[in-house]
Amino acid sequence: MAKLVLLTGFLGAGKTTLLKRILDSYQDRKIGVIVNEFGKVNVDARLVERPGLVMDELSNGSIFCACIKDTFVDSLIEMSSRGLEYVFVEASGLADPANMNQILAGIEHVLTEPYEYPGAICIIDGQTFAGLYEILPAINYQLEFCGAAIVNKADLVSEEDLQEILKIIAEANPEARVYVTSYGNVDIPELVENLHQPEKTARDSSNTVESRPVTFVLRGLDTVPMEKLRDFLEKTVDSTYRIKGFAVTDEGIKEVSTVATNIEINDWPEEAETEIVVISSVGIRIMSVLTHNIVDCGLKGILRI
Repeated sequence: MAKLVLLTGFLGAGKTTLLKRILDSYQDRKIGVIVNEFGKVNVDARLVERPGLVMDELSNGSIFCACIKDTFVDSLIEMSSRGLEYVFVEASGLADPANMNQILAGIEHVLTEPYEYPGAICIIDGQTFAGLYEILPAINYQLEFCGAAIVNKADLVSEEDLQEILKIIAEANPEARVYVTSYGNVDIPELVENLHQPEKTARDSSNTVESRPVTFVLRGLDTVPMEKLRDFLEKTVDSTYRIKGFAVTDEGIKEVSTVATNIEINDWPEEAETEIVVISSVGIRIMSVLTHNIVDCGLKGILRI
């Protein structure tokens, strides 16, 4: 019987960093991973892949939405036949996991081996949580249905703001075990092995085709000048929840990552093409924002939507 653990958390909260720590801690165990992205390109899968890891990439929607839920079900069924000890599922950032128990109950009769589902781990971005909690229902649902809440990026948060976050968690889900950390640096075995679901009644997920965020992928037609790439990101971030991907630049291959107005551009040691996922916070208006900024930053003929 494999232990199935769900990782939730808003875009850029640190789910992938935590998943990499989990894989390092359990590298001597037989593990399966399902990585879910809203966009058509699965960036996070590239960040966690390693030899011998059983991994499925589910893109272009939430695993809890009818748009790709059947694919998620197929992946769970297939992994139940692999003799795995653990299966970790990294949900997309706007996932509503309220129907996770419904999904597992519906496939129980077709699994090769049943899953033990102790619950979800919700990663909270200490910098952005308080501002987004009131306006994004998915963040509420992720916290409501988790067994453990990790307040990440605590080094970037004042003590006053941290106490406000802890108060919100205590009111929304008093059953959740709470961890305060930075860079997902927690005792992984203690976290995973002591995980328990809260006493919550499953319901249909709020993730629907209609509610999914507007997402575009920027692809490269030529080498991207680093100075122009940075300028483009600075002018675009205010209209996005998240930008992430890879860029072939005049300074080498880079991993690009933005959360809110924070921009990171790091060296990437492997081969990659320019593919940058943009998740809009302004709906379809992001199309005109991207078109304008590509031209304004001198990237016409270099980047295309």
